[in-house]
Amino acid sequence: MKEEKSAKNQRKAWRRELRRVRKKLKQEQKRRKLKQKGENAPQKQTKEKITAAKQEEFYDLPYTRASKEIPIESIRDGVIHTTDGRYVKIVEVLPINFLHRSASEQRNIIYSYIGYLKIAPPELQIKSISKKADIGLYIEAVKQDIEAEPDERCRMLQKDYIKLLRSVGYREAVTRRFFLVFSVDGRRGTESEIAATLNSYAQTAKKYLYQCGNEVETSDNPTQDMVEMLYLLLNRKTSATVSLSQRLNQVAEWYIRENGEESTGRIPVAEYFAPERLDFRHGNYVIMDGVYHTYLFVPSARYRNRVPAGWLSLLVNAGEGIDVDLFLYKQDKVKTIERIGRRIRLNRSKIKDASDTNTDFDDLAESIQSGYYLKNGLAANEEFYYIAILITVTGYSAKEVEWRAKEMRKLLNAQDLDTVSCLFQEEQAFLSALPLLKLDKSIYERSKRNVLTSGAASCYPFTSFEMSDKDGILMGVNTANSSLVIVDIFNSSLYKNANISIMGTTGAGKTFLLQLMALRMRRKNIQVFIIAPDKGHEFARACTNIGGEFIKISSSSKSCINVMEIRKKNKETNAILDGEVMEYSELAAKIQDLHIFFSLLIPDMSHEEKQLLDEALVLTYQQKGITHENESLVDPEKPEQYKEMPVLGDVYNELIKKQETKRLANILNRLVHGSASSFNQQTNVDLKNKYIVLDISELTGDLLPVGMFVAVDYVWSKVKEDRTEKKMVFLDEVWQLIGASSNELAAEYVLEIFKIIRGYAGGAVCATQDLSDFMALKEGKYGRGIINATKTKIVLNLENDEAKKVQGLLHLSDSERMEIVHFERGKGMISTNSNNLTLEFRASQLENDLITTDRKDLQNLKERLEKFGNHAYGRRGG
Repeated sequence: MKEEKSAKNQRKAWRRELRRVRKKLKQEQKRRKLKQKGENAPQKQTKEKITAAKQEEFYDLPYTRASKEIPIESIRDGVIHTTDGRYVKIVEVLPINFLHRSASEQRNIIYSYIGYLKIAPPELQIKSISKKADIGLYIEAVKQDIEAEPDERCRMLQKDYIKLLRSVGYREAVTRRFFLVFSVDGRRGTESEIAATLNSYAQTAKKYLYQCGNEVETSDNPTQDMVEMLYLLLNRKTSATVSLSQRLNQVAEWYIRENGEESTGRIPVAEYFAPERLDFRHGNYVIMDGVYHTYLFVPSARYRNRVPAGWLSLLVNAGEGIDVDLFLYKQDKVKTIERIGRRIRLNRSKIKDASDTNTDFDDLAESIQSGYYLKNGLAANEEFYYIAILITVTGYSAKEVEWRAKEMRKLLNAQDLDTVSCLFQEEQAFLSALPLLKLDKSIYERSKRNVLTSGAASCYPFTSFEMSDKDGILMGVNTANSSLVIVDIFNSSLYKNANISIMGTTGAGKTFLLQLMALRMRRKNIQVFIIAPDKGHEFARACTNIGGEFIKISSSSKSCINVMEIRKKNKETNAILDGEVMEYSELAAKIQDLHIFFSLLIPDMSHEEKQLLDEALVLTYQQKGITHENESLVDPEKPEQYKEMPVLGDVYNELIKKQETKRLANILNRLVHGSASSFNQQTNVDLKNKYIVLDISELTGDLLPVGMFVAVDYVWSKVKEDRTEKKMVFLDEVWQLIGASSNELAAEYVLEIFKIIRGYAGGAVCATQDLSDFMALKEGKYGRGIINATKTKIVLNLENDEAKKVQGLLHLSDSERMEIVHFERGKGMISTNSNNLTLEFRASQLENDLITTDRKDLQNLKERLEKFGNHAYGRRGG
């Protein structure tokens, strides 16, 4: 309170002084005008007016004193004009998961990066910024979903999801951004010529970094993006609660109130992003926007002689509050060779006079050896660079920032690197860390290290890959850099399709992960279908508790989906999208699907029997008044729905009439009058629910592919209804459907889902544990086809033999294979868009209660249910 009162008093005093100066300035202007009335000196009068205007502008009461410390004069068309006459352009670079690439892929990336460095501008600054992830947008999106959700049970799940986002996001989620900074001296041409040069630098970077796998982001409004980036960088604390648009309004309102409406045209651009407080009074840190900043650099003599490719990721991924600035200065090759030659000759002359027992002898010998190394490298078409590394460490107190700096030194010491604090040079370090490509000379001289192009390329920094899509579902936390893994598989600009395959050994958590994804898809109002050919009871608890529809398809079940039913389609969307197109016969399409059903039931049907079956099916529908004319499907009494459909018993009655089809009728009799007569009913379940589980786990033998067809046929017909509505189909233990014991027609049907579901705005997710069986049918035709049709793969713990097969399928490195073998439950690897990342899956207590299959968790849940009833869900403890 005392500090705030003191600050207010100082500000009041400052305002009084400025008003006094303004008053004096106006009096001086009046005096000059009176004096000039009788003089014929228009040029002098104009000059005096300009000077007075400049003085008046100079004495505007600023919104913040810190704006004067930011050496930025203006920002126009995405180009920064600095106070020292330079022009600066900043572009954002999206990183890749470099460390999870194979050795050959890493080598190719470095070679591509070398190609860029050879034609890059002579001076470069690469800046990485790490900060707590901003989960506000995700939470706002969930709140909007809650408002649109009619089911109270699902709303409870959404509220629980918000708690999880806050818990994970505020406690451990870190995000990183990478920027490439170019600079051109203002004396090199006109402003338009310099802007063209900077744009060419950006386009060249975009072209060459794309070969490395990186994307350079382009913007429709580069000036606004530039201001926003500087605002986030300089206001780490304030920007978390005050958006840039709010800050712009605050500054404008201040100038209007304190300096008049005409002053809005004179607001310095730095006012919009400068911190309100900037304290340089301390020798070992700077306080900016309430956040403590201290600066370290790697001294020239403390770099390692040999480093692996991408070694800078050690600094980039160090954690929250660690920013890294890498400066690259390309030197003139001819002059460098001359200097190296002179130094070699000088040292050779010195070493002749030195004894081999002299302490200087080894230093001279090493210097000569290094000189020849550089000279040979330059002769081999390499370039000569000076590099410098500046590290910014931030914290919310002096103790925190000091502790982080010490931990950073320990981390680097473990890698044979050392750092030096910018003690009593904090202001110079602050200015150097700005993305303006202006490293302080004294820091540069102490930190520069000479390297060749290959050495500079080993500092490839864009290695901290993040998968944080704007409108996705939370999967977990990236173990490499603590960023949130949020995946929006329906984003067609990022993913070619929304299909996912999950692979893992038994007990690795496949079913848990599959249900976790399904619940979070449902939370986003996405239509969810789950087909469970094994352990269907594991899906019942979650389905029941979020208001879903659990359908058991078995010989003893009361639930039934009529396989003969032709379902009404939503034709309005297709008509809007495609206009008037020739209609196909819905009956003919249905009969074609029924041929697959009967082929699964009777695999040894002859061609003659297939023809007779086709005739019987047509007659069966005709008895209900249904022909190949689509109008015949509509119930005249209820035009909004279709007529009552035939059931399998009606087909049986047609088949039994002819001697040639009695064999087919006798086999079908099992589903009509026999032990599996539950299939011979009209549909009696709710097929409009947003979360539907189809349990076929009780079907065995020849009935399993039949039940699977009934489930898949229903799902597939629903998927095709509306091409603009998102939907997901989940297939657990898919090896049972396409494995060695399955039917080729059934496997073909499943493969078709993965191949063409994208065309209906949908995605398919499959989980399997037995890769040998998964690849057994037709020499792996169907298993490999599904893998190739899934853009995103998730690998959980696998045994070594299975891991080797996955390694071959996904082209993983040996280290990644060993990582898979040693995964604990709850960990996995996501492979998508040529990037692999390891993550820890995160579920809330409520989600865990709804989908867990672990015996201990179930025992704990049972005790809580006995004690608290349904209110036990989400409670912790016994």
